[in-house]
Amino acid sequence: MFYLGVRVNEDLKMYNLRYLYLLWFVLLPQCYCAEYCEYPLVESSTLAASSQLVTREADKAILYEPTAWTAKNADYLQYLEVDLGDTMNITAIATQGRKDSNEYVTAYILEFGQDGTLFSIVKGFDGSQWAFPGNNDGNTVVTNLFDTPIIARYIRVRPTRWRDRISLRLELYGCKYTRYSVSFSGNSMIAMDLEKEPVTSIRDHIRFRFRTTFPDAMLMYGRGTQGDYLALQLVQNRMVLNVNLGSKLMTSLSVGSLLDDNAWHDVEIRREGRNVTFLVDRVRIDEIIRGDFERLDLNRKLYIGGVPNIQEGMKSRANFTGCMENLFINGTAIIPQMKEQNDYYVYYYSRPKYVIINTATTCPYGDSSETLTFLKKEAHLRYPAFEDQRSINVSLEFRTYEDEGVLIYHKFSTNGYFKVYLHEGKVKVDISAPQTQGKVILDNFDTTYNDGRWHHVIFTIADNKMELTIDDVPMKTTRIVSIISGKYFLVGGGVYGSVGFLGCMRRISVIGFKQKPKDEEVSDLKGVVLAACQIIDRCNPNPCEHGGRCKQNSEEFFCDCSGTGYSGAVCHTSLNPISCAAYGKQNPGSKRAEVYIDIDGSGPLAPFPVTCEFYNDGKVFSYLGHKHEMTTTVDSFEKRGSYVQDIIYDAGMEQIEIFVNRSTKCRQRIHYECLKARLFNTPSPENQEFLPYTWWVSRNNQPMDYWGGSLPGSRKCECGLMGTCVTGKWCNCDAGLESWLVDSGELTVKEHLPVRQLRIGDTGSPLDGKKARYTLGPLICEGDNVFDNVVTFRKADATINLPRFDMAHSGDIYFEFKTTTRDGCLVHAKGSSDYIKVSIVGGMQLQFQYQAGAGPMSVSVETAYLLNDNEWHSVLVERNRKEARMIVDGGRKAVVKEPSGPVRAIHLESDFVVGATVDYRDGYVGCIRALILNGVLQDLRGRAEKGMYGVHGGCLGKCQSNPCLNNGTCYEGYSKYECDCRWTAFKGPICADEIGIKMLTDTMVKYEIPGTYKSTIAEKIRVGFTTTNPRGFLMGLYSNMSGEYLTLAVSNSGHLKVTFDFGFERHEKVFSKRTFHEGQNHDVKLFRSDSGRKLTMQVDNYEPVSWIFDVKGSADAQFNNIQYVYIGKNESMAEGFVGCISRVEFDDIYPLKFYFQVDRPSSVTAESTSTIFEDYCGIEPIRYPEEETETRPPPEISEDVLMELYSDNSAVLGGVLAILFIALLCMGFLIGRYMARHKGDYRTHEADGADSAPDADWAVQHSMTGHQVKKNMEMYI
Repeated sequence: MFYLGVRVNEDLKMYNLRYLYLLWFVLLPQCYCAEYCEYPLVESSTLAASSQLVTREADKAILYEPTAWTAKNADYLQYLEVDLGDTMNITAIATQGRKDSNEYVTAYILEFGQDGTLFSIVKGFDGSQWAFPGNNDGNTVVTNLFDTPIIARYIRVRPTRWRDRISLRLELYGCKYTRYSVSFSGNSMIAMDLEKEPVTSIRDHIRFRFRTTFPDAMLMYGRGTQGDYLALQLVQNRMVLNVNLGSKLMTSLSVGSLLDDNAWHDVEIRREGRNVTFLVDRVRIDEIIRGDFERLDLNRKLYIGGVPNIQEGMKSRANFTGCMENLFINGTAIIPQMKEQNDYYVYYYSRPKYVIINTATTCPYGDSSETLTFLKKEAHLRYPAFEDQRSINVSLEFRTYEDEGVLIYHKFSTNGYFKVYLHEGKVKVDISAPQTQGKVILDNFDTTYNDGRWHHVIFTIADNKMELTIDDVPMKTTRIVSIISGKYFLVGGGVYGSVGFLGCMRRISVIGFKQKPKDEEVSDLKGVVLAACQIIDRCNPNPCEHGGRCKQNSEEFFCDCSGTGYSGAVCHTSLNPISCAAYGKQNPGSKRAEVYIDIDGSGPLAPFPVTCEFYNDGKVFSYLGHKHEMTTTVDSFEKRGSYVQDIIYDAGMEQIEIFVNRSTKCRQRIHYECLKARLFNTPSPENQEFLPYTWWVSRNNQPMDYWGGSLPGSRKCECGLMGTCVTGKWCNCDAGLESWLVDSGELTVKEHLPVRQLRIGDTGSPLDGKKARYTLGPLICEGDNVFDNVVTFRKADATINLPRFDMAHSGDIYFEFKTTTRDGCLVHAKGSSDYIKVSIVGGMQLQFQYQAGAGPMSVSVETAYLLNDNEWHSVLVERNRKEARMIVDGGRKAVVKEPSGPVRAIHLESDFVVGATVDYRDGYVGCIRALILNGVLQDLRGRAEKGMYGVHGGCLGKCQSNPCLNNGTCYEGYSKYECDCRWTAFKGPICADEIGIKMLTDTMVKYEIPGTYKSTIAEKIRVGFTTTNPRGFLMGLYSNMSGEYLTLAVSNSGHLKVTFDFGFERHEKVFSKRTFHEGQNHDVKLFRSDSGRKLTMQVDNYEPVSWIFDVKGSADAQFNNIQYVYIGKNESMAEGFVGCISRVEFDDIYPLKFYFQVDRPSSVTAESTSTIFEDYCGIEPIRYPEEETETRPPPEISEDVLMELYSDNSAVLGGVLAILFIALLCMGFLIGRYMARHKGDYRTHEADGADSAPDADWAVQHSMTGHQVKKNMEMYI
């Protein structure tokens, strides 16, 4: 099935349409031929609908009409029905929405039928309901062409997706269907004599239609003298094609099911060389014919409808009973040619001669009135019976997929009854009669009959005997029983306490008379369909993936995944890890394991065995074995490469290629021992042809010119590369010595591995002493690029856009994430109405949301632990025909079942977006790795390393560079970071701001350790200070209980001095490298180690100084019951430290920080005659330079779009620019005139009367002034 979208301008006037239709109906009939079948059909048809709005009735649903059909209700029960008036050959459908609106259908399914009551659904190539693409607006026409025409009188369009409202205009194209029929009666056949006109073809095309009620039949068979044959047959109501092109290898294809339902079925075979396509009712399979030949040679007879005897390639043993019509073979209409044949045409036109046996040109096998379908368990038939009969005989044929159900029930006129029923798929009979003690149960058949095939049941009961016959196998039982028939028979149910029958029945006979079901005999007309079998085979094509076994009932199918290595509702999800690295993550602590790995996860490739080794340094090695690892001796193969050994691995080459490419590096050891047998025949200069005696072949089938331990292109072995060969040759074995020599080494070029074949020569004959031995080791690979394919999203609106993901009816998404964010969208994609979205919600929940046309669905997994704990977590999301499920961290799972009814595919049209929604909202920040879609690894890292906004390769957060100083704890945010300074003596955004105090001689800070007093044997003390005083107390620790203490001070000489007594001896140590009273800032760190025996002091960046004490075994080096921490002085001192003290810490105690915090604890106090305030002791806080602001780049617009935009608006743009140019000129002129309005030469009267003035004052007093001026000249610029 395929479609072609054609866009037509809705503004086409009806006037022009009249001429279009005139041309169509006047000119086309003049050129009509049998091949043309694209006439519009709706205008002469009758339209009806499930519901409609006023003024938008069904008859308005005609293409290009100003209005449209609009359904009253917007649900999945709506349809538009076209009655074509006669059976038509329909080749295409075109649709529109409602004109100039957002009311249109975006997807629909088609149903077709002959009588307006029974309809079949048009299926896609995979056997599922085919959803035809509809419109994206209300005006555009979208045309879908049918690859296989629909032969029907009635067509129903059922919308499955729409925008705003269900509105539709349509046209059907086709022509009147002409039948050329032939019928077969089981002993009929048609034989085409191909001896004079043999078939010798590279390509073939066969198509026809058929109907039958028999599950097994031979439809077509032909063969040739060279072993070619073609056999088309019904086998257990499925169509089977067996073909052989002369290679003695048969290729078998099977498609279709329930083909014995007396309905018309379309069959088509297309072959191009060895490629064959087989279609039944549009369900399609493609296969490559086995063997090397491509031509089909048939030169005997081609039989249609039957064969005279059993021949090769046949599975069916019965000839065809039924009808066949419109049989075309390679473009030739066989049935008309057969009817019109005569000797003249056979001789002069080289037509084959037909032998026709017992066939008819009509089709009498179309009556299905005896057949009925039970759709509800409550429905049943009630047939009258002949009363007072001493024997009863009933029979019927049934087909079902249910385990339970009543077939037929009869109550005797005396007490008692018999019931024929299904239990656990087996046919049983219960009999209760007056003279029979207890209840008799006939359970003589161990076979189950709920397989969807027709089964014939006959039950006979009379005095003292009973007989149950199933499929012509009788089983007689003799018991004391006496019966008299009652008034009626119940067929299919109606028995209290028993489950009703679901399925089909036909040829029902009671007391020797066949019964045709009538309406008045049916208990529920809505629960029974008369004259048709409408059960659905949900297991064909098999919806279970990876070889899962399908079972079904009337409502749904079930997949048995045992033994497949896969799990889930449709056996989609692999139970095996994708690599040894994945196995190691699932089983921490493993050292070595033999496991199966599934290299493509849920993909089509099968799992294969490997040996995994795990090392403490994190390295993982995978060993892939083969069948030739033992040492093999080669003798008597003298010619170059005459010994050929194909290496058969434990995996296929396609699997191995992925396995190798995903590994970091691989190697394989090749070992060759020789006795006078040469290897490469070296030296071999590059300007000469390389003609080795022995070589190996790479995985790409290339002969290689180097040996293990050497380099590609070197034509050498390892010893030749290292210069250690026994002679001047480039390989040891090339010396040809009469002693055993060895050339061995590892092949390490990953692109060449593994070794696919070994070719060995120059091993002489059994008598000359030449021989060789080789050993090829396993393929050993290290690492796994799946988990190295990791990226970091550092901006909430950053995304990686992957190509469109076709999730359809079945798909899965796997990835791992690491984050600290509580909420964010991990992946998202959408279509016109469908979408998928995986999100983290609240830090403890993962949610998979999707829509497949039937409203939003959601499945969530809530964990008892945080998912935003900056650790890796895995997510597997799967949606299939039965359910959607999510698995988190390999164990926590949630499942939501698909709603009843047809399962719709998820149609996604956007890119598959990772890191946010498609519109950059709900962004995620953190790391994502190992993104696998339907078993295919997505290269996120490769895209990120090319340069992307807000994304970079690797999992590198903001805390990776340790931005928090002084042992502050960095909390990762990926887009930002936060420093926790609680366990430091500092504050500020990066724990770099000093917390100090200005100390005067009477200033003292005291901290009393609360609760249980602290005892230590390894203290960590830090103090920062600055002073100009050559002496002063910095810090001290005291215990009044034990009398033990430690003090750190500046000595009278300006050096640092530490004095302590921990109970074993008093010590005083001086750091004498320099003095510290010059007014500079100093940082002192003091700590004990080695069980208290070693004291180390580090000052600034000087080398640490350590002192080791001899503590006797009976002595105690522990500092016991520390009660107080003093800063600046203690109570016994008159004068304290003068200067500034900061960054004071003792283990996890920070007295100055505690003192200056808002909620100061009562355990810390300070004394001073002056005001105590916080000081940074002259040390400016450290700040990092601000990061460059990162902004999202503008969306990329293709050059074609820009050119189209410019071309569409070029005229308007030119006019606007011209107007602007003229306006600027006018404005410039006016501005210039205004600016130059007072410029020029003038003559005034200011000097009049001053010519004869005796002095200046007199001139000013008698001059003529005013506004009377005369313009002399004025210039304009």
